[in-house]
Amino acid sequence: MRVHLALPPLTQLNTPYPSTAYLNRALASHGVDTCQYDLGLQLVLRLFSRDGLTELFSALGALEDDLDDSVWRASALQGAHVRAIDGVVRFLQGKDRGLGPRILETPFLPRTPRLDLAVQRGELGLFGPLAVDDAARRLATLYLADLADLWAVLDPGFTLSHYQRHLATGPVQFDGLAERLTHTSIVDAHLDRLVAAMPVQSGDLVGLSIPFPGNLYGALRIGRALKHRGATVLLGGGYANTELRDVDEPRLWDHVDAVTLDDGEGPLLAWVGWMGGGPDQRHRTITPAGRLDQPHGDEPAACAASYGDLPLGDYLQLVDSLNPTHRLWGDGRWNKLTVAHGCYWKKCSFCDIQLDYIAGYRPNHAEVLVDAMVDQIGNTGQSGFHLVDEAVPPRGMRDLALTLLERGVGASFWGNIRFERAWTPDLARLCAHAGLIAVTGGLEVASPRLLDAMQKGVTIEQVTRAAMAFRNAGVRVHAYLMYGFPTETDQETLDAMEVVRQMFAAGVLDSAFWHRFVLTRYSGMSVDPASWGLRVLPEPASVFARNDLDHEDPAGGDHDQFDGPLATALGAWMRGEAVDRPVQGWFDRAMPETTVAPDYILRLLEPVAGAGATQVPSGRLVWTGGDVLEEDGLLLHHIDGVEHVRGKRASLDWLAEVIEASRPGQPPLDAGAAITAFPGDFSRFSGGLAAARRAGLLCI
Repeated sequence: MRVHLALPPLTQLNTPYPSTAYLNRALASHGVDTCQYDLGLQLVLRLFSRDGLTELFSALGALEDDLDDSVWRASALQGAHVRAIDGVVRFLQGKDRGLGPRILETPFLPRTPRLDLAVQRGELGLFGPLAVDDAARRLATLYLADLADLWAVLDPGFTLSHYQRHLATGPVQFDGLAERLTHTSIVDAHLDRLVAAMPVQSGDLVGLSIPFPGNLYGALRIGRALKHRGATVLLGGGYANTELRDVDEPRLWDHVDAVTLDDGEGPLLAWVGWMGGGPDQRHRTITPAGRLDQPHGDEPAACAASYGDLPLGDYLQLVDSLNPTHRLWGDGRWNKLTVAHGCYWKKCSFCDIQLDYIAGYRPNHAEVLVDAMVDQIGNTGQSGFHLVDEAVPPRGMRDLALTLLERGVGASFWGNIRFERAWTPDLARLCAHAGLIAVTGGLEVASPRLLDAMQKGVTIEQVTRAAMAFRNAGVRVHAYLMYGFPTETDQETLDAMEVVRQMFAAGVLDSAFWHRFVLTRYSGMSVDPASWGLRVLPEPASVFARNDLDHEDPAGGDHDQFDGPLATALGAWMRGEAVDRPVQGWFDRAMPETTVAPDYILRLLEPVAGAGATQVPSGRLVWTGGDVLEEDGLLLHHIDGVEHVRGKRASLDWLAEVIEASRPGQPPLDAGAAITAFPGDFSRFSGGLAAARRAGLLCI
């Protein structure tokens, strides 16, 4: 028996979605024979090829419907499209970088709607005259998006990031999926051929991961075909964990044999053991016979991905955003790592705190994490890591950073955090020295009342200071924002908008994203929505997949009026534009004045600015600078230059000894103990201390 792990179309094209790669590491550690497939990537590479476009234009030419002018124009230039496409894909894969100047400067790419708009807006000027590769990848990305629109003429559910997503969003009834599965579009035919080529035999086990709604249709189509070949097909992933926990739909079992819940490692290993003749320990699994929860030994979740035979060199390095922080999601191929499973806070009322992926907090040891990082760097040739934690714990990040520095491992990493007071300026600097390049985190609603109501556990002051600590360390900061939270008034939304504006004006944030509040089935609020003033509306009959709960908020404001202005204003602020414009100016109707003081954020930052390098440190000392040389005192070399410290010989000897004892890998040195050992009046050495702090003597 072999285990086949597959990602149905479509997720992302720049890097493998990590679900199957995490499962691959766990199964391989138990000696299970596995192989992986990214059918979304394979499908896109087929569709966006010389043969694929030839088939596309032939099918478009056979249509008798009234088509958009852009479709007729593309068809008229089909020869140019067919000639260009293979080169464009190779360029985005990093296999033909020399094509960049031709894409930018010579007649090569047929002009499509998104390319026209980019030229009109002057987007290429944002990259600068020397950033040929980035600018060309931007155009190539827009070009593929326009070609995807042509495929959508033939199959309206197709985009570059999901497939038939509309059939799996909201309270879903199976009828729409069932009807669509009776048809075979031109895109489906390509997918069917890819599935037919999979070396799956009767008796094999297949795991299909569906992290998002846009994977469900493809998974059902793939599962049906592989079941007909005698394989056992399991469905799992983020979508299954939230939408399918109570599934009761007989037609589902025509496509899969079971749905696994929560972390897939344990359920998959139990199925492997049972199918191999061992005891039945299948658990956290829904089958046609009902839910299985046999006694079992807990299997810890894998802390890192293992990509096995996935074709890492074939992924596309798209530039689908002009915001530098947003680009991290779609540009570059990131290895995946988990510092801690679950969330150490797990109290936010809007979050799925009833489910294990939030509630099951299990940190991983820093040495194990760095071992996994070294292994992935060796196997993939890539030293960049996306920390996929719900929220990386400060202590876990600290230990990871110290271990990376101690072992001399060069890596870049970024991930999601909670903006809390534990993220001090020194801890942010330490993490940046170890390779941290960006953090994302939830500010949510920038309202003291609502932050308290949602049990976020942070204040605007804490968020502001933590974010500024990262920005001062050179780390990019992205904030998740929310509006429409239960009982949120128009005034509170407008005030939150003003707080965010001031954050951008002060340089606290690089980017952000504003989303509308959604009540989910497994959130803390869903237990008693009436206590939040919410009325949950009845679901349609015969619901197949359910998570989001349609509701009314009688005590809240008119949330609809903020949909457009919030997004428009945020887009401008991220580009550094209109940050001084009053927030009322983004609306086409009269809005009240904000109640937020115009210098609110600047005043919150004043204590941070006033805490200079002369402040007496407390905690563990860590030296992140270079060598210490003697030349008319001490020369403290660091990444950005050198600090010259003069003073009495005894004081200089003390400082040199403290620095050597503070290097990563040495036993922890407490700042208080070091200061106690200072030979003389420590207050008179403030200048030397300030120089050492600037050069990289941190206290964490």
